[in-house]
Amino acid sequence: MSFDELLQAKRLRPHEPTAEEIGDLFDRAMRDLQHARQTTDSQDWRFIAAYSAARAIATVPLAASGFRASGPGHHATVIAALPASLGPDALGLKAYLNQCRALRNRALYDEAHLVTAERVEELLEAVADLRRLVLTWLAENHPDLLPET
Repeated sequence: MSFDELLQAKRLRPHEPTAEEIGDLFDRAMRDLQHARQTTDSQDWRFIAAYSAARAIATVPLAASGFRASGPGHHATVIAALPASLGPDALGLKAYLNQCRALRNRALYDEAHLVTAERVEELLEAVADLRRLVLTWLAENHPDLLPET
């Protein structure tokens, strides 16, 4: 969906991004990835943590583009907005992360022992891909918002 469509549906509101906010989103993602890599935790919790990292990183281009998700379903909105900022390269990630969002909801609210180790590793790889894509996009489009590394 385009930013205009999401704004008309009242799923976005204007937002003024800061470098500190973008840095905090990446910090949150790194924290969540540490939890996702803890092999002593259940696969469900590892997946939920990895998904949380993906959502934090996916929020970066939305915020950098001057928007914040609004109203119910903000996870779905953040994911739906990925191609609007990142372009067509993000279509596959959008579809995959939307599947992960649904699985995360089931694992968190409905069923135990739902997620396999393979699903966790697959999501961890997708998060790494998303992070690279977002950092490249940020450097090209909003270098003033790049976090210090």
